Amino acid sequence: MRKQTLYIVIFILSFIAGFWAYNAFADETLDCNEVSFGEYDYTDVSTNLPTRNNNPGNIRKTKVTYYGETTNESGFESFAAPEWGYAAMFDLLDRLYSGLSLSEAIYKWAPPVENDTEKYVRFVAKKTGYDRNDYKVNVNDESIIEFAKWMSVLEGMKGFSDDDVSFGYMVWDKCYSATAEMDDE
Repeated sequence: MRKQTLYIVIFILSFIAGFWAYNAFADETLDCNEVSFGEYDYTDVSTNLPTRNNNPGNIRKTKVTYYGETTNESGFESFAAPEWGYAAMFDLLDRLYSGLSLSEAIYKWAPPVENDTEKYVRFVAKKTGYDRNDYKVNVNDESIIEFAKWMSVLEGMKGFSDDDVSFGYMVWDKCYSATAEMDDE
């Protein structure tokens, strides 16, 4: 009985947190330059690198500065919370992978010299239900949320929720796509 009660309490708290976060985005109160940190201890060495770094795409460090980026000693980006990592992932997919097929995008993201890329393609295609050749990366289409979610699973991200991915998409839409539109003007 206690275990069941605990699950109910966790569910209710998760729902409240999700509702609050959704309303923060819906209210347009999100400030892309004001970053809040997640509650999980991402410095715990028992978690893997993508999880510790809140970097669901396992994005390598480059000269690009992402919203929500934090510093670390590894060769990979780190973010304040998973949604900031997902937003960066959507930004990268938008800038460098737009229009590529599912297969082409994954071969570029996770090349065979470092990965079992074909297994990666089959996994994401199976989990999303998207055809490996017909599906085209388009961050303005919400189907990208499922694509990024299953990519992050294969990249090793653990302990994230569907809300983290959806919030990451909302952060991308608010912080990155708005910036891109302003840059185009």
